[in-house]
Amino acid sequence: MMSHTAALLLGLMMAAAPLIAAQLKAPPVIPMDHGTVVASTTNGARRWSANWTMEPWNVNGKNAVRFTENGKGHYSPFTQEVQWNLESVWLADSSFFPLQFEKTIRDTQGHTLAIEKKNFDRAGRVVRFEKQNEKGSIETSTYDAAPDILTIEGIAGILQNFPFGKSGNAGSLRAHLLSNEPKLYDVTIESRGTERVKTPHGDVNCYKLEVVPHLGLLNIFKIFTTKTLFWFRVEAPHDWVRFQGLENGFGSPEIIMEAK
Repeated sequence: MMSHTAALLLGLMMAAAPLIAAQLKAPPVIPMDHGTVVASTTNGARRWSANWTMEPWNVNGKNAVRFTENGKGHYSPFTQEVQWNLESVWLADSSFFPLQFEKTIRDTQGHTLAIEKKNFDRAGRVVRFEKQNEKGSIETSTYDAAPDILTIEGIAGILQNFPFGKSGNAGSLRAHLLSNEPKLYDVTIESRGTERVKTPHGDVNCYKLEVVPHLGLLNIFKIFTTKTLFWFRVEAPHDWVRFQGLENGFGSPEIIMEAK
């Protein structure tokens, strides 16, 4: 077990890493892509699978990117098998900024269990979250939408544009991340160099990123908590390869999600 002194030294070293621009720059042309992901527990038990798309979009004459996902399986916090579809749109004119998100979750018979929405107002610097349960009751909450805000939906496609650097060590990106719970976290997205990852199509050289939440004094003990990790191909356009972390916030199972 790492001592408190060592943990503090580690924290100071990480704080000294150079921070890069908080907003990820969008490429001049958004690629069109699609694929399938499979999620399993860390011991290999299958959880769910989903088909996804990414495509260029337009919002009020500005470049944007649209993500969709259609999934099925066991997904927290639901105890039964569910199916879902979601749509997420991000502005991509010069930098990325989330605009809107909607997810509908149904049981296997097609009955609606929940509808979740996020709407981001960049000018007003506010995001509104809305959740409707199966009885039709609606809960709402609002959060500060800082210019560096990110959201979970579509994040893998957005992080393909992280400035990895030739050595895979490009410092850190400081941002605010709105999770599925929903909760707003102050985070840094930190390069962890390169790593060779086994995939169904063979070994792949990947850049590795870690999303590190800053939880005040609890940050000292982050080494004992579940890490949130992403892997992207070293070769451009740096396609997403793997994710490891909590499925749906604190209290949900740790999963490994892989592109197939």
